[in-house]
Amino acid sequence: MTPLKSSLLTSVVIPAALLAAGLVSARASNPAPAKQVQVAQNPCAARNPCAAANPCAARNPCNPCAAKNPCNPCAAKNPCNPCAAANPCNPCGAANPCNPCGAAAAAVELTAAEAKAVQDCLSGEMKSAYAKSGNKYAAVFLNWKAFSTQAYVSSTHGERYVMNYANAKAGAYGKYEDAGKMPAGAVLAKSSFIVNPQGRVSVGPLFLMEKHNAGFNRNSHDWQYTMIMPSGQVAGTTNGRGSAAMAFCYGCHNAVAEEQDALMFLPDEYRVK
Repeated sequence: MTPLKSSLLTSVVIPAALLAAGLVSARASNPAPAKQVQVAQNPCAARNPCAAANPCAARNPCNPCAAKNPCNPCAAKNPCNPCAAANPCNPCGAANPCNPCGAAAAAVELTAAEAKAVQDCLSGEMKSAYAKSGNKYAAVFLNWKAFSTQAYVSSTHGERYVMNYANAKAGAYGKYEDAGKMPAGAVLAKSSFIVNPQGRVSVGPLFLMEKHNAGFNRNSHDWQYTMIMPSGQVAGTTNGRGSAAMAFCYGCHNAVAEEQDALMFLPDEYRVK
């Protein structure tokens, strides 16, 4: 990871109070105006410079931002796949720091104070963004107990900064490797944000795991995985719409299904004891 050497900006601007407090560096070399960056990264922006081929165009039948999109926007064989290599407005391009389909930009190193400042700054935006999905947990998870002392980089979540939360039924999560099997109704949430090499930050996807009664889904060991994009679009949910897209989630978690009920825990140095 490379040290943070430029200003940290949200999709608009990080509050001046954070700069004044010295929690975020204000140094940047030729920073682009935040509004321009927002448009360039957002494939659904009305002023998207690639408007003609914009995969989120209002008349596009495979608009990945449409609430009732019949097309999996990341399906390999989808002719309207906005992640296709040939798509000139590919929102999942390797250089796009808001890439929702794979690894984000290389992680930028934040101090503990900077990570906390960014998380606090983005929490309101996260809440409103995820709540658009209609998922009942998306609007309340920030009120649950946090089990990470600060946002930290997760290599299995696209090098994004993440925070771990759990509802009351998943309280045993705090025992980590000794947590045992979670009861039905236990829900774990992992919010995320991205910091690009220029120091600009933006909300990333919300990852949810909900334990169901035996028989819900044998392949996922009865866990329901859901991924909600910053736009509020539900990328997929186990046994629901886009279920196939969530196979990669339990495919990874199943590596510890027998030993840890498919739970993968955060690094020890970031755990709330």
